[in-house]
Amino acid sequence: MTDFKLTTEQAATAARIVAEIDEQLGRVREAESRCKASFLPILAEHGITRVEIGYDGGGDEGSVGDVTAYAGNETRDLPSVLCDHFAVEWSGDMMIRAIQLEDALSAFAENAASDHHRGWENGEGAWGTIAIDVASGAVTLTHNSRFVDYDTTETEL
Repeated sequence: MTDFKLTTEQAATAARIVAEIDEQLGRVREAESRCKASFLPILAEHGITRVEIGYDGGGDEGSVGDVTAYAGNETRDLPSVLCDHFAVEWSGDMMIRAIQLEDALSAFAENAASDHHRGWENGEGAWGTIAIDVASGAVTLTHNSRFVDYDTTETEL
Protein backbone atom coordinates (compact mmCIF):
# COMPACT_ATOMS: atom_id res chain seq x y z
CA MET A 1 0.00 0.00 0.00
CA THR A 2 1.27 3.44 -0.90
CA ASP A 3 1.13 6.27 1.62
CA PHE A 4 -0.55 9.31 0.21
CA LYS A 5 0.04 12.69 1.80
CA LEU A 6 -1.88 15.80 0.95
CA THR A 7 -0.08 19.05 0.45
CA THR A 8 -1.08 21.89 2.74
CA GLU A 9 -3.07 23.43 -0.12
CA GLN A 10 -4.85 20.12 -0.88
CA ALA A 11 -5.69 19.59 2.79
CA ALA A 12 -7.10 23.11 3.02
CA THR A 13 -9.21 22.55 -0.12
CA ALA A 14 -10.51 19.23 1.23
CA ALA A 15 -11.38 20.83 4.57
CA ARG A 16 -13.21 23.67 2.79
CA ILE A 17 -15.24 21.19 0.70
CA VAL A 18 -16.19 19.16 3.79
CA ALA A 19 -17.22 22.35 5.61
CA GLU A 20 -19.38 23.45 2.65
CA ILE A 21 -21.07 20.04 2.52
CA ASP A 22 -21.72 20.13 6.28
CA GLU A 23 -23.13 23.66 6.01
CA GLN A 24 -25.46 22.66 3.16
CA LEU A 25 -26.59 19.56 5.08
CA GLY A 26 -27.34 21.79 8.05
CA ARG A 27 -29.55 23.97 5.85
CA VAL A 28 -31.39 20.92 4.52
CA ARG A 29 -31.98 19.59 8.04
CA GLU A 30 -33.22 23.05 9.08
CA ALA A 31 -35.70 23.01 6.16
CA GLU A 32 -36.92 19.57 7.29
CA SER A 33 -37.41 20.88 10.81
CA ARG A 34 -39.28 23.98 9.62
CA CYS A 35 -41.54 21.84 7.41
CA LYS A 36 -42.45 19.65 10.37
CA ALA A 37 -43.15 22.71 12.50
CA SER A 38 -45.46 23.95 9.75
CA PHE A 39 -47.51 20.84 8.96
CA LEU A 40 -47.75 19.15 12.40
CA PRO A 41 -50.07 21.77 13.97
CA ILE A 42 -52.31 21.75 10.90
CA LEU A 43 -52.60 17.97 11.00
CA ALA A 44 -53.36 17.99 14.74
CA GLU A 45 -55.94 20.75 14.33
CA HIS A 46 -57.81 18.59 11.81
CA GLY A 47 -57.74 15.44 13.95
CA ILE A 48 -55.10 13.66 11.87
CA THR A 49 -53.03 11.37 14.10
CA ARG A 50 -50.77 9.72 11.52
CA VAL A 51 -49.69 10.19 7.92
CA GLU A 52 -47.98 7.68 5.63
CA ILE A 53 -46.29 8.70 2.40
CA GLY A 54 -44.84 6.17 -0.02
CA TYR A 55 -42.12 6.67 -2.58
CA ASP A 56 -40.77 4.43 -5.33
CA GLY A 57 -37.90 4.80 -7.78
CA GLY A 58 -36.10 2.99 -10.56
CA GLY A 59 -34.63 3.53 -13.99
CA ASP A 60 -33.45 7.03 -13.05
CA GLU A 61 -36.96 8.10 -12.16
CA GLY A 62 -38.76 8.26 -8.89
CA SER A 63 -41.96 9.55 -7.47
CA VAL A 64 -43.76 10.07 -4.23
CA GLY A 65 -46.97 8.10 -4.11
CA ASP A 66 -50.14 8.52 -2.16
CA VAL A 67 -50.30 10.53 1.01
CA THR A 68 -52.60 8.66 3.40
CA ALA A 69 -53.89 10.36 6.52
CA TYR A 70 -55.37 8.59 9.53
CA ALA A 71 -57.43 9.55 12.55
CA GLY A 72 -56.77 6.57 14.78
CA ASN A 73 -57.20 3.56 12.49
CA GLU A 74 -59.60 5.28 10.10
CA THR A 75 -58.37 6.92 6.91
CA ARG A 76 -59.24 10.59 6.53
CA ASP A 77 -59.10 13.08 3.74
CA LEU A 78 -56.47 15.72 4.19
CA PRO A 79 -57.93 19.19 4.55
CA SER A 80 -57.61 21.48 1.56
CA VAL A 81 -55.54 24.16 3.28
CA LEU A 82 -52.30 25.96 2.58
CA CYS A 83 -49.14 25.02 4.44
CA ASP A 84 -45.73 26.69 4.42
CA HIS A 85 -43.11 24.55 2.70
CA PHE A 86 -39.39 25.14 3.15
CA ALA A 87 -36.70 23.99 0.74
CA VAL A 88 -33.06 24.75 0.07
CA GLU A 89 -32.34 26.12 -3.38
CA TRP A 90 -29.16 25.23 -5.31
CA SER A 91 -27.76 28.59 -4.24
CA GLY A 92 -28.10 27.48 -0.61
CA ASP A 93 -30.85 30.00 0.13
CA MET A 94 -33.90 28.86 2.08
CA MET A 95 -37.06 29.14 0.02
CA ILE A 96 -40.52 29.32 1.58
CA ARG A 97 -43.82 29.10 -0.22
CA ALA A 98 -47.39 28.34 0.75
CA ILE A 99 -48.74 25.25 -1.02
CA GLN A 100 -51.56 22.78 -0.46
CA LEU A 101 -50.99 20.59 2.61
CA GLU A 102 -50.89 17.36 0.58
CA ASP A 103 -48.30 18.87 -1.78
CA ALA A 104 -46.26 20.08 1.19
CA LEU A 105 -46.25 16.57 2.68
CA SER A 106 -45.26 15.03 -0.68
CA ALA A 107 -42.44 17.55 -1.13
CA PHE A 108 -41.27 16.94 2.44
CA ALA A 109 -41.20 13.18 1.77
CA GLU A 110 -39.26 13.54 -1.47
CA ASN A 111 -36.75 15.88 0.16
CA ALA A 112 -36.34 13.55 3.16
CA ALA A 113 -35.77 10.49 0.95
CA SER A 114 -33.23 12.43 -1.13
CA ASP A 115 -31.50 13.85 1.93
CA HIS A 116 -31.06 10.53 3.69
CA HIS A 117 -30.79 8.19 0.66
CA ARG A 118 -29.33 10.12 -2.25
CA GLY A 119 -29.96 8.45 -5.59
CA TRP A 120 -32.97 6.44 -4.41
CA GLU A 121 -34.48 6.94 -7.85
CA ASN A 122 -31.44 5.69 -9.82
CA GLY A 123 -30.58 2.29 -11.22
CA GLU A 124 -32.84 -0.38 -9.76
CA GLY A 125 -34.20 2.29 -7.48
CA ALA A 126 -35.50 2.05 -3.98
CA TRP A 127 -38.82 2.36 -2.25
CA GLY A 128 -39.99 3.30 1.15
CA THR A 129 -42.43 4.96 3.45
CA ILE A 130 -42.30 8.10 5.52
CA ALA A 131 -44.55 7.73 8.58
CA ILE A 132 -45.46 10.80 10.60
CA ASP A 133 -46.79 10.42 14.15
CA VAL A 134 -48.54 13.72 14.70
CA ALA A 135 -48.77 13.62 18.51
CA SER A 136 -45.08 12.94 19.09
CA GLY A 137 -43.81 14.73 15.97
CA ALA A 138 -41.75 11.64 15.13
CA VAL A 139 -41.02 11.01 11.46
CA THR A 140 -39.78 7.54 10.52
CA LEU A 141 -38.30 6.88 7.11
CA THR A 142 -38.33 3.17 6.22
CA HIS A 143 -36.13 2.71 3.16
CA ASN A 144 -35.64 -0.36 0.95
CA SER A 145 -32.82 -0.49 -1.60
CA ARG A 146 -33.11 -2.55 -4.76
CA PHE A 147 -30.04 -3.97 -6.43
CA VAL A 148 -29.02 -6.61 -8.91
CA ASP A 149 -26.60 -9.14 -7.55
CA TYR A 150 -24.73 -11.98 -9.13
CA ASP A 151 -22.03 -14.46 -8.22
CA THR A 152 -19.32 -15.34 -10.73
CA THR A 153 -17.00 -18.27 -10.52
CA GLU A 154 -14.19 -19.20 -12.82
CA THR A 155 -12.69 -22.65 -12.95
CA GLU A 156 -9.68 -23.67 -14.96
CA LEU A 157 -10.05 -27.20 -16.33
